[in-house]
Amino acid sequence: MKINKSQLRRLIAEERAKLVREQAGSGAPGGIVPKDGQTIGQMPSELEEQLAMEMQYYFQEAIEAEEYDGTGPTWDKEVMTASNAFYQGIIDSGALKSILELWAGVEDGLHNGEYYSG
Repeated sequence: MKINKSQLRRLIAEERAKLVREQAGSGAPGGIVPKDGQTIGQMPSELEEQLAMEMQYYFQEAIEAEEYDGTGPTWDKEVMTASNAFYQGIIDSGALKSILELWAGVEDGLHNGEYYSG
């Protein structure tokens, strides 16, 4: 079975997300450490991870779609490192909190009949 570059990146991102979940949940040394030096206190939800992974994927695709002058043989590795930093920044910053709150509110409304037009 052949996989393309995008599929490989997605697989890597998914495996990385599993490691993040395991490390954040265990509190073990070597866990995820944000810039302020404190271990992440709350494990990201599965939905938050999935959204962050999708954003990471689109970040990589957008960078790779452009032609840049002066890129060298390490460019692919640099893009991967930058995209991992982007993913981790999304998780650590709580940037998806309002989206997740909106999701929950709309879902609650759906289950409470707010969208029924019968």
